Amino acid sequence: MTQKKLDTIKTSGFKIPKDYFSQVEEQILNEVHLKDKVDTSGFDVPESYFESFEEKIFNKIEAETETKVVSLIGWKKIIYASAIAAALVLMFNVFFSSEKITFDSLEIASIENYIEQEDYSNYELASLLTEEELSKDNFIDNEIPENSIEDYLLEHVEIEDLIIEQTQ
Repeated sequence: MTQKKLDTIKTSGFKIPKDYFSQVEEQILNEVHLKDKVDTSGFDVPESYFESFEEKIFNKIEAETETKVVSLIGWKKIIYASAIAAALVLMFNVFFSSEKITFDSLEIASIENYIEQEDYSNYELASLLTEEELSKDNFIDNEIPENSIEDYLLEHVEIEDLIIEQTQ
């Protein structure tokens, strides 16, 4: 490719067709005459067409909606029946339950686990008991068998700790 010197170029590179400016005036006038004709589309609407149009539409709709629709499934009846069935099932489960849960039927271990998991403080537990239940006599009179004490000590206390405590 040869390099052209840009400072020596005298033309812009665009060309105008021959007799362009002499025909521009005619083209503009033709455009104006076309726009005048575009305003009228050539379609005419009959007189009072839009006043009677609404009545014609409603007459057609009324003629088409005269057919009667019969539903195959009565939804209200299904809802009523399901509500009655749910009420009967609930009634049988609540009133005719064979198991009666009382405080005495609960296992002691489950009660102890519940108390441990809920993290009750000593004051909260003491507020549940009466003064008679908290008396010293209730705690002193309880006799724990020696086998239970030995089993507890063997499972939860290390022998070395007991020897160190006795020597001190």
